[in-house]
Amino acid sequence: MVPTPAVLGYDAIKGWFSDLDRRCFSAILESQQDSPPGVLVELGAFHGKSAVIIGDYVREGERFVVVDLFGDKEKFSESAEDLANRRENRRSYPRLARHLFEENYLSVHDTLPEVVQGFSSEVVDHVEPGTARFIHVDASHLYAAVKTDCQSAKRLMRPGGVVAFDDYRNPRQPGVGAAIWEAVATDGLIPIATTQKKMYACYDDPTPHQATLRALVADDPASEVREVEVRGRTMLTMGSPRKRRGRKNH
Repeated sequence: MVPTPAVLGYDAIKGWFSDLDRRCFSAILESQQDSPPGVLVELGAFHGKSAVIIGDYVREGERFVVVDLFGDKEKFSESAEDLANRRENRRSYPRLARHLFEENYLSVHDTLPEVVQGFSSEVVDHVEPGTARFIHVDASHLYAAVKTDCQSAKRLMRPGGVVAFDDYRNPRQPGVGAAIWEAVATDGLIPIATTQKKMYACYDDPTPHQATLRALVADDPASEVREVEVRGRTMLTMGSPRKRRGRKNH
């Protein structure tokens, strides 16, 4: 895989996007290049670290839709849910600004994606049902909001599409994992694979995507893939091999 300008430049962009996840995004998106055109979606962009990678794979006739509040406090009402969301945004993204995202994105791409400055729930007003081939969810960390993001992903996803969820196992943000695993248990979400930070999932057949990810790590001694069973299906866990510890003599 030849490094693109985004791959070469994304290290300079602030954010929490591991190299393994960067390669997973690229492998999945590249595997879709012969599929019919679709929509690429990112919910929660921060400074654009993952968006610039997704942007590498936007084909002619496709849309890339990015939804983020970018620190817009005027969007919040006085409801209890919005007040909690306001506190969460102030704590997690205190200096987030849209112009930083746009500057970073334009440092490696000629044109911006379609940017929607609003709540992640607004994505259903901008993307047609059944058209998304890839969705990255990294917006609110609150249970109710992530549950809505899961429902939006199901509505927007087309057959063969993949959704990547961030922070599914973050101990400081338990609402994220609660909403995602609830979708697995009750709403048809099928885990494809997990890394330390992200869960990759779909709503139909996970096996083609698992083949893509197995091939990704097959010749990489710094990564390994294992199989686990979740609700009667195979899920991959991806990461670095654990170092064997010597037994201590007591």
